[in-house]
Amino acid sequence: MSSSPYGFLYNPSLPSEETIVAHCLNLGFVCGTTIVDPSTTSVIAWIKYGRDVTVAEARTQDWTAKALRDTGASDIRAPRVFHAFTADYHGWPVGYIAMEYIEGTDCGSKDVELVAKAVQALIGLQAPPTATLGHIGGGTRSIVHSFFPEWLPNANYRSDQDFYAHIRNIFKMLPIDFHGDISSHDRFLCPSDFNSGNFRKRTMEDGRLVVAVLDFGATCFMPLPFIEVALKKPWDRFSQLVVRKIIYPHPWSDDARFLLCASGLLVQYGFKPVALPSGVSPR
Repeated sequence: MSSSPYGFLYNPSLPSEETIVAHCLNLGFVCGTTIVDPSTTSVIAWIKYGRDVTVAEARTQDWTAKALRDTGASDIRAPRVFHAFTADYHGWPVGYIAMEYIEGTDCGSKDVELVAKAVQALIGLQAPPTATLGHIGGGTRSIVHSFFPEWLPNANYRSDQDFYAHIRNIFKMLPIDFHGDISSHDRFLCPSDFNSGNFRKRTMEDGRLVVAVLDFGATCFMPLPFIEVALKKPWDRFSQLVVRKIIYPHPWSDDARFLLCASGLLVQYGFKPVALPSGVSPR
């Protein structure tokens, strides 16, 4: 397979897209599987696939893998991506991400400290200057965040400005007097899903314990206060224990407090469109 236009890690052993699709469809929609070299039985790649999997997610994951390496975080890593694409399945697009297979054991209930350390590293990564909100290359339509009741905005934003306008409209529904500007905040990598199964641990030959971040479906670039919101909204016991271990590296802001109020307001509407700006259609 030829090298990727997105700067993904080249893997000459990776089979064709058609072979990958056939292999995955033969297994059914189990979300992920290995691709094995039949001559050596060695693992070539891990394939994540599904209707919600996108090339933009893959680009964000690969950016994170390189960003973690550049920070010198040798005990926190993310799998490099080899290839990402979409293919039609009975009229529906299905996304495929071929990535490094990281051996080890998925984190469990006793690994709160390890997962917290990985999350700590993620939220310290500032977005590249050219990045928009959401996943890299996906734009605001690729935003996934626990601020929204269903984790997805109920609007087809055309730009970052549409997103900020929507947030301002939601604030107007609250009995508060908000004078801040969410758009003025720097953008950082913002994970929202702290499920233990999204992290894997491995003891290296030198005795180091390395933690790998495996899933980037709910990790994208957002204004800084949204990190605070994500840390305040975990729903399960494990995630709650994880965020208690996080040392938030920035001053807690009033903007995050208002966002939490706005998020609570949206719960009563579910996925029903509310407070959409002019020209923005429902999702």
